[in-house]
Amino acid sequence: MFISQELLWRPEVVTLVITGTIYLLLRYLIRDDRPYPGFQLVGSIPRDWFGMKSKKNWEMNAIEIMQEGDRMTKGQPFQVLTNLGPSIVLPKRYCDEIRSDSRLSFRGFIERQAMTDYPGLDVVHVGTEGDIIQTAIRKNLTQALGGLTEALSSECASVLIENLEPTDDWADTKFIMAATQIAARLSARVFLGERLCHNKDWIEISIRFTVVMMMAQDALRSWPVFLRPFVHYFIPEIIYLKRLIKDSRKIIEPELEIRRAARPDVAKPEDSLSWLDDVRAGRPFDVVSGQLFLTVAAIHTTSTVLTALMYDLVKTPEYIPLLREEIIQVYKEDNGAWNKISLYKLKLMDSCMKESQRLNILGANMMNRRAEENITLSDGVFIPKGAHITVPTYHMRDPEIFGANPDQFDGHRFLRMRQEPGGENKWQFVSTSPEFLSFGYGNHACPGRFFASNEIKIALAQLLLHYDWKVDGDLPKSKFASRFVPDRDTVIQYKSRKPEVELGIIN
Repeated sequence: MFISQELLWRPEVVTLVITGTIYLLLRYLIRDDRPYPGFQLVGSIPRDWFGMKSKKNWEMNAIEIMQEGDRMTKGQPFQVLTNLGPSIVLPKRYCDEIRSDSRLSFRGFIERQAMTDYPGLDVVHVGTEGDIIQTAIRKNLTQALGGLTEALSSECASVLIENLEPTDDWADTKFIMAATQIAARLSARVFLGERLCHNKDWIEISIRFTVVMMMAQDALRSWPVFLRPFVHYFIPEIIYLKRLIKDSRKIIEPELEIRRAARPDVAKPEDSLSWLDDVRAGRPFDVVSGQLFLTVAAIHTTSTVLTALMYDLVKTPEYIPLLREEIIQVYKEDNGAWNKISLYKLKLMDSCMKESQRLNILGANMMNRRAEENITLSDGVFIPKGAHITVPTYHMRDPEIFGANPDQFDGHRFLRMRQEPGGENKWQFVSTSPEFLSFGYGNHACPGRFFASNEIKIALAQLLLHYDWKVDGDLPKSKFASRFVPDRDTVIQYKSRKPEVELGIIN
C-alpha cells in the first residue's frame, strides 16, 4: 500500500504523530512500576514496555511467581511487579524484625493501594490517620463485645429470615449475597446502634460502597499516571462514589448532631459513632469518613471469610453435624446463656474457621509497608526510601508447619495444634504469627479481628441450626487461584430445619 508524501506531511497527520509520540514518551517516563535497584525482578514479561502483561501475570499467578522467586534467589529477598507497582518480597523470617518498625508505613501502602490522593477515594485515608480508629476498636469495640452477643444473634436471625426464605424443599441461594447482608446488618448494629442499623438506605450504601470503591480504584489505575490528576474528575465510578459519601452524610450527621446536643448526663449509645466522636476528643476528624472506613473493612472481610467457610463445609459436610453438636452442648452448659464466653468455647468451630482462612487466603502477600527512609535490615539487606515491601503467604500450606495434607480442609487441624504444648493461644482464629498472616502481624495486625470472629461464629451458629446445606453439581471455588474471591453467581442449596435451641429472639 502506497502512502503519498503529501499525505504524510499534512498538518493533522504530523500533529497526530507528534501527539502520539509525546503520549507514549510520557507514559513510559512517568510511571509507578519502575523496579527498585539491587533486587532481582521475578515474573516480568519480556518486551512488556508498559508492564501491562506483567501486572496481569501477577494478578493470575502471584503465588507461583513468589515461589519461583524464592527458588531463583535461594531464599533471599527479590522483587515482583504487582498490579499496584513493584514490591520487594521478604521471606517470613523477616516478620519479627519488621513487624513494629515505625520506619515502615502501612499508611504509605494504603496511599498506593487505595489511591487516596484523589477525592472520593481519600475516605480510606481516615483509617490510617493518627490512632483514633485503632483506639476506638481496641479500647471500645473489643471491650463491648461481651454484651453484644445476644443482640447480634437476634439481628442475625432476622437477617436470615429476610434473605433465606423458609422452605421444606431444597432451594438455591447465591450465598455471598446472604453473607454480605449478614455482615452489613451486624456491623451496622455495632457501628451505628439500634436506631440506624435498620435504615435501608444505609444498608444499601454500606454494601455498595466497598464494591464501587474497588471499581473506582481499578478504573483510575487503568489510566496512565500522568493523566490521573485530570481524568479522575470524569470517571463515572468516582462520581458515583462521591454521591454515596454525600448520601452517607445525610444519614449520619443528623444523628451525630442529636448526640452532641444531648445533656452531659444523658448516656450515649454504645456504638462506634459515639466511640469515634469521643476518642477524637476535639481533634480534627471526619466521623462519617471513619464510619465508611470501618464499614469497608468489616463487610468485605467478614462476608468473604464467611462465604469461604460455608463453601468448605458444603464440600466436607461431615463437619456440619459435629458443629451443631458443639453449639448445642455449649448452649446447654451455659444454661441457655449465649455470650462472649460461649463463643470462646466453640473450639471446633474456631478451628474450622481458621482452617478455612488458611486455605482461602484473602491475599497472596501480606504485611505490606512503604519505607519512609532508607533502611538496612539486620543481615545487611538495604531497603531504599519509598520502596514497598511485602511478605508471601504461600507458607500457610507448608506441611512442616501445618502437618499432613496441607491442601485439604481438615476442620480438626487447629484443634489438635491448640492441644500441643504452647499452642492454646497461638492457633486461635484471632491469633497472629509469622506462620499465619491472614490478619497481618505486628502493630498493624487487624484490630477488628475479634469482632469479625464473633460475627462469624454468631452467624454460623444460626446458619447451621436453622438450615441444612449441600451443593449439587460443581463444587464452589474462588475466582482466582492465588487469593479467595467469591464468584457472585456460585449457587449452593439449603432447606429449613427445626433448630434444637434458639440462640436469638427474632426482632
